[in-house]
Amino acid sequence: MKNEFKEFASMGRIQSGEGLQTYSSGNVKGNQFFNETWSTGSVTGVNKAVFSNNYLFLYDKVRQELFIRPKDTDLIVLVDKSQVLSFTINTDKAHVFYRASMYDPSQNGNFVEVLVQNDKYSLLKVTKTDFVKANPNDIEKVKQGEFQDEFVDHVSYYIFSNNKIEKVNLSEYGIRKVTKPEKTKVDDFFSLHSNDEVDERLLINLINTLNS
Repeated sequence: MKNEFKEFASMGRIQSGEGLQTYSSGNVKGNQFFNETWSTGSVTGVNKAVFSNNYLFLYDKVRQELFIRPKDTDLIVLVDKSQVLSFTINTDKAHVFYRASMYDPSQNGNFVEVLVQNDKYSLLKVTKTDFVKANPNDIEKVKQGEFQDEFVDHVSYYIFSNNKIEKVNLSEYGIRKVTKPEKTKVDDFFSLHSNDEVDERLLINLINTLNS
């Protein structure tokens, strides 16, 4: 374990709990972190070394930083992004993240959640989170009792195919626009799901159908 942690610590910077920057000490709506608490998971380094069973993970959505600590200590490592190939955060299921530059070279230093991984079509989810201070001049929100700081998630989806990444709007029109080569399959899919809400679950289902 000691040698393993020494190897892992070389992937980042050891720091105290103060390294977990927070944006407000008051009652904040939303969350800075992907999961509210330290979670089980794993991280795979660029050298393909995997660290999982003995560690807990915390992913800061605002700064897109990954923190890790051994389960039996309070010692924290802020991971050097350049040393990370992928990582997993476990909630009710495993959420897998890869370096965004693997799909879009211009996105160096960011991560994407991979909802579907396939040689034909991969489905990616990008979550960018902003910290928004409460505005005392927004009378309507004050009247509604919503006068508080907030973490706001901005979610977008992308399809990766033939080494090309393309944004897909979460609507039937938006999906059809980026899946034109699969028109027949897409027509059949929407015929079967004509009463279903066009949401993330349906998009995952469609991409899995196109890959089958």
